[in-house]
Amino acid sequence: MRSCLNPEQDAAVHHVDGPLLVLAGAGTGKTRVLVSRVAHLVDTGVPPSEILAVTFTNKAAREMKERLSRQLGARAGRIWIGTFHAICARLLRELAPLVGLTQTFTIFDVDDQTKLLGRLLKELGLAETHTTKSVLWAMDRIQSTGGDPATLVTGEPMDEALHLACPAYQAALLRENATDFHGLLAHVLRLLDSPAGESLRTRFRYVLVDEFQDTNRVQFGLVAGFAAATRNLMVVGDDDQSIYAWRGADPRNILDFDRAYHGATVIRLEQNYRSTSVVLQAANAVIEKNVDRHGKRLWTAHEGGEPLEVVEAGDERTEARLIATEIARIVQAGRSLADIAILYRTNAQSRVLEEQLRERRIAAVVVGGMSFFERKEVKDAMAYVRMLTNPSTDLCCERIINVPARGIGDTTIERVRAFARAEGTSLLEAARRIAQGLGAGLTPATRRKVAAFVATIDELAAAAQPGASVAEVMIQVIERSGLRAALEATGEEGIDRVRNLAELVTMASDFDEDTGGEGTLSEFDERCSLYAPADKEGAEDEDAVTLMTIHAAKGLEFAVVFMSGMEDGLFPSLRGREGVSDVLELEEERRLAYVAITRAKERLVMTHARTRRVWGSIMFQERSRFIDDIPDACFGEGGRRARKGTMIDGGQRLAPVMARGLGMPRQGGGAARTRTYDEYDQRDVFEEPVFNAAGGTSRPGGQGEGGAFVVGGLVEHQMFGQGRVLSVEGKGDKQKILVQFARIGTKHVLSRFLQASK
Repeated sequence: MRSCLNPEQDAAVHHVDGPLLVLAGAGTGKTRVLVSRVAHLVDTGVPPSEILAVTFTNKAAREMKERLSRQLGARAGRIWIGTFHAICARLLRELAPLVGLTQTFTIFDVDDQTKLLGRLLKELGLAETHTTKSVLWAMDRIQSTGGDPATLVTGEPMDEALHLACPAYQAALLRENATDFHGLLAHVLRLLDSPAGESLRTRFRYVLVDEFQDTNRVQFGLVAGFAAATRNLMVVGDDDQSIYAWRGADPRNILDFDRAYHGATVIRLEQNYRSTSVVLQAANAVIEKNVDRHGKRLWTAHEGGEPLEVVEAGDERTEARLIATEIARIVQAGRSLADIAILYRTNAQSRVLEEQLRERRIAAVVVGGMSFFERKEVKDAMAYVRMLTNPSTDLCCERIINVPARGIGDTTIERVRAFARAEGTSLLEAARRIAQGLGAGLTPATRRKVAAFVATIDELAAAAQPGASVAEVMIQVIERSGLRAALEATGEEGIDRVRNLAELVTMASDFDEDTGGEGTLSEFDERCSLYAPADKEGAEDEDAVTLMTIHAAKGLEFAVVFMSGMEDGLFPSLRGREGVSDVLELEEERRLAYVAITRAKERLVMTHARTRRVWGSIMFQERSRFIDDIPDACFGEGGRRARKGTMIDGGQRLAPVMARGLGMPRQGGGAARTRTYDEYDQRDVFEEPVFNAAGGTSRPGGQGEGGAFVVGGLVEHQMFGQGRVLSVEGKGDKQKILVQFARIGTKHVLSRFLQASK
């Protein structure tokens, strides 16, 4: 065993007693160390049943069990190996009566939780003001830190809802003889802290924890409790790969371990067995900018490697096309598709990448999430669109009549359905008649809720009259339906889902451009419908390019990695997270970049777009600061601009916009780099001069005769606020105005949606 380990790995394996922190950099063989240490303990006489090894995934647990079985034979079966939830479930089966459960208790999954909590919110009168998902998210966020949601007294509406809902939810679980996933951990933690938990505190002589940087406070409390009697706690992790703070992981667990356990041995694993020295130099350069970290520097015995490449594209479609073209070339040269991965910061970025790969018949698998058109928020938005193009579609009506939540429950929907059958009409028409007072068995309050839904559909139908661009209609759908507001209220995951809706608007804008503004909403719906089934192509094909977010890529490796969307505001996202400082947010983004870079074994290509369409508007992008962190030597003779994609604007000057990244200003991390191009001009949109669409300039003007819009004049839009006219096209109902809005950048809007500012 000793001959297979480097000196640092060997020291970790043969550490005797007491707390041990193993700082294992990416690709440094941490799994080998964990398995070898467990095997060494058993070989030296420690009973297997007194060893606990905790992992974060079932896959990791299976791999550890398989390796130990090969080394230890039947003895491996007596070692406690599993995820936090699996270990706690096993212990709780023994001790269930101590927490008010029987040993046959049920474990509720997310669907079970949603149904139970949804019913309780209705009973408590909270369903009309709080969605089940938002309450679940808030509960989980607080519980992961060891807090009790029922004790919050801040006066915020959500806290008041939790104060009522959480006790009712916990009582209902007990009545059901059930617990949820968080309850598995919470019950065991409470037992550890109670007199009845003596058997738990003395059961294990050695406790080992994998991926310790991903633990939250409850999980740290569990392993600390299990190791309390002996202090034989070994934790393995990499603070530089702590990327899950947004879902409750606490980086302080690993950063402060040697303070919590005075006298702890600290061993650093820095020899990397995965990547080339060029890749490691880049990763080291990026992560060394972080201040709050345990110092370490990855190295490899294999010097050299292909230089890193940076590809600049005109926009996101060109970026995706360049990536797809390069992948086709790589495969022609003999490389397997399975060796290639495309990584991105947000799920919404996958849509255009999938599209370009599909056009070139390159098999691709989207990992860590559904394909774009299978995502719930996208399906919900498209259901609204289909209601506009086909009001008789009952399936879509059923889907969205209470999405977002309007207080229209299953009973009401069933009565609307029964009325539709009796009248021989569609659900929407039945809802309209019920809103007008027809039908029986519905209270006035319920009729008002149904009427509000019908009014929303009618408002959207008015906005979708001939002449309106598809992108404009999509924005109206997302805003007026309440989809965007409802998602934003559900926290971090909701923000990511809003990005998917933004990508849907971008696709609509692309459709408007492709059809010269003559495409209809029905044709756009058809295009989306044809894309959706194609998304599944290649999903079962082993030889396929892997598409995934960087979060999903953690723990994986690929010969060739494309990091797409390397732009400030997108990556790093810097979108601001409640209760998190700009400095800490940037440090987590830099750790995410470190994870992405170290996925590459041989070749790393970073791509970025000079412009990106967001919510239908063109945003000018800055190249990611993470690229600038990397030494020039990593990029070869051509430097960091080794390759450059074709600019989609043909080199012509575009109108300036006010937003960086995804419409968000840079927060922290130093001043913006000086721009040298006119189109990067950041002067206030209402300063003179302004650029027109052709690249010239105009002086601000006033409203023309007869109320016509003139270039340079100020206008107001109901949702987008104030902006300045850049160009005017057409006349009458089809007149289109190119407006530069202060909040969202440039956008084409039909004149009937605008008012000239006084």
